[in-house]
Amino acid sequence: MTNEQSQKEKFIAEITDQIFPRGKSAETQKLCFQLRFCPDNWQKKNVDIAREMEPKLKNFTELSINPTIGEVLDKLKKQFGEELAQDGVNWDKRSRGRPADEKQSPWQIAYRWLWERKFPNWQMDWLWETLREKAASPPYWLCFTPESDRGMVGPIGKKPVIDVNVPYYMHIELDCDQEHLLLLNRGLDTKYLVCPSQAFAPVNRLKDKKMIMPQQGAMCEEDKIKFDAVGKEEFLAIVLEDSLDLPWLTPNEEEPFPIWNPKRFNQLWTGLVENGRNWQAFYRSFEVVG
Repeated sequence: MTNEQSQKEKFIAEITDQIFPRGKSAETQKLCFQLRFCPDNWQKKNVDIAREMEPKLKNFTELSINPTIGEVLDKLKKQFGEELAQDGVNWDKRSRGRPADEKQSPWQIAYRWLWERKFPNWQMDWLWETLREKAASPPYWLCFTPESDRGMVGPIGKKPVIDVNVPYYMHIELDCDQEHLLLLNRGLDTKYLVCPSQAFAPVNRLKDKKMIMPQQGAMCEEDKIKFDAVGKEEFLAIVLEDSLDLPWLTPNEEEPFPIWNPKRFNQLWTGLVENGRNWQAFYRSFEVVG
């Protein structure tokens, strides 16, 4: 089984638990969801799904499949209604201006949303948590010091609390043999590549296992690093023996502060895990306070 297949199985199991809470009887709908929304069954007709269900359920016939799918869609909408609305998905009132949707049945519209929108975001969060669990979290590998403290790391920077709208230097000190640094940031609504980036760190080589950002010559050298809203900011460092050959990891002025999205993060995961590279990960989070 590939990593992708394993992730899809975890995803469908998790969504099943969310739509059909354990302890409540909805075995018919649950089985229907797992079969109808399985990627392997996309080309199958509803009657084919019904025939797979019949041997496993009492009193279930082909005539029951369409009402059961309707019940599944109702529960899917009840659980994820807000996300569906944000994504402009509504299989009850399909727009006449969207002919592609007019050719799809409600379950097909829901299926495409589940696998083309919901899954990539779920996968990105799952990969992040997987890397975080693999990461070492020694104290003080990452800290922030005020604008005037570029050359030192004082106790103020060792606290996992930073102030909103205050210019900081970011200090990194990693005890590792590798020297090519990738530094990812995840905030409440943001996902940024901090290093390498034209904004803060055009050079991603650690010198004597240390780095200070913004680097001299970076676009944000004068402005320093600021956080404009209170909340939690997470940082995940990945250190490799050599750089990954991905276009978005090459600093450029057109995208000085790259955003990592599901596609890019999956590329990163593939480059790290499936290609057998030697790497280490480090994690730390901070509370931004007003």
